[in-house]
Amino acid sequence: MKQVAVFKSNDDQRKVLMQYNNSLSDFNGIVRQDMVDTGFGKTNVLSFGNDTHPKLVLLHGANSNAVSWVKDFTMYANEYKVYAIDIIGEPGKSEQNRLSYENENYSDWLNEVFQQLKIDKACLVGLSQGGWIAVKFAVKYPEKVKRLALLSPAGIVNTTGSFILKAVFYSLFGNFGKRKINELIIGNQKVDHQVLDFMELMQSAVNSRMDKEYIFSDEELKKLAMPVLFIGGAHDVVRDSEKIKTRLAGLLPDFEFFIDPEKGHVLVDMADVISEFLLKAKNK
Repeated sequence: MKQVAVFKSNDDQRKVLMQYNNSLSDFNGIVRQDMVDTGFGKTNVLSFGNDTHPKLVLLHGANSNAVSWVKDFTMYANEYKVYAIDIIGEPGKSEQNRLSYENENYSDWLNEVFQQLKIDKACLVGLSQGGWIAVKFAVKYPEKVKRLALLSPAGIVNTTGSFILKAVFYSLFGNFGKRKINELIIGNQKVDHQVLDFMELMQSAVNSRMDKEYIFSDEELKKLAMPVLFIGGAHDVVRDSEKIKTRLAGLLPDFEFFIDPEKGHVLVDMADVISEFLLKAKNK
């Protein structure tokens, strides 16, 4: 399997992993870390909560890692055993193999992680590119997904052309340009300084992927027979939330949505909305 440089340098990797470990140290609870083997490379998994509870799997976005979910662990663990996975090929502790978006590698990788963790069926939450992986997995292995929550998922509509043009332009200007890209993504949304620091670290330390987008066909999306929640931001400059909502509503049999009028693409502090959706499964 070809190794692709995720981090720009060894020092950048050290900085990201230091931030990763500090986030775990600051958390008020004991988070377990397990490195599981898959045919695509070793995968790091954070877990928290009671082993007897139903399973909840969290997939972060691109240029991110599993600790981005840590502050929500306590709320989710009231009802679920929580697993946050470092997606392979992203800046966490998993193998730095960047898999193709054009085949079944990501869905098969996640299936192997489920098998290693002995998860037969779980509720699945995916953010942005993690939402794309969640959909890819749920399309191929629908029997393993009880409920699916998607936060500004990739693969439903194309990334907006204006954002791509601005991001490409700003990428020519080093760290200044990277800060401008983050400003574009955040917009007028009020974001905690820790989130901003995390985003700036990732922009400076990680080689972003420039792969062609994979947009799911209607036939693929119609296979999502499980209950699906879409969460979007009304001011998302990366993907049009109204277009995502309209497409999914026209294809899925059990669909609901929440578009936050105050948010853009940075969908933090959504655990209460997600928990409400997930609890419907327990009350049936």
